[in-house]
Amino acid sequence: MTNEQTGEPLGYGVVANVARETAHGEGGLEIRQGLKHFGPGVKLWIAPPRWHYRGNAVVVGRHRGNGRRYVTLVTGLRFLENFRARAVHSPALLRALSRPEPGFEQHGGLWALEEAEAYAEFHNTHRLKIRTDGPDRVPGLVSDPPPMELVLQDTTFHLAHFNAYVARYSSQPPPAEVPTP
Repeated sequence: MTNEQTGEPLGYGVVANVARETAHGEGGLEIRQGLKHFGPGVKLWIAPPRWHYRGNAVVVGRHRGNGRRYVTLVTGLRFLENFRARAVHSPALLRALSRPEPGFEQHGGLWALEEAEAYAEFHNTHRLKIRTDGPDRVPGLVSDPPPMELVLQDTTFHLAHFNAYVARYSSQPPPAEVPTP
């Protein structure tokens, strides 16, 4: 860590913004403005992963109701956008990122710059899980919105359906449209 007065960063972190519209409910059909605790567009700092959260992350940001203090919560990564690496200059932010969780020891809340940049790039380009039909399911991730066609293991798959969580592909081409007279 460095001296705050020199202007040098204390370390690096990953920042993302809460999406303007977030999909909730069955099939992601309920659209809300931001999240319960964070408004749309709010800047959130993402703590380094301590264990596998299955699409969630520990985030630190200023609460919707009280914008003065930092709060630490777990939220879904699918509700965040515009990931980027940023320098941490605030000791209060560093304390919030380093706060221990019940049952886990305290750890450093900072990222190595290269790790932060790689994490941000990954989450900006790969967003939806892939599901394919047939016995040879191929797991993976695609961008959001997903491409109409995808070639995996020398097989062309066609986009059949997608929502906020997954892109489903079929090996069968889409049905041809019948022209109306």
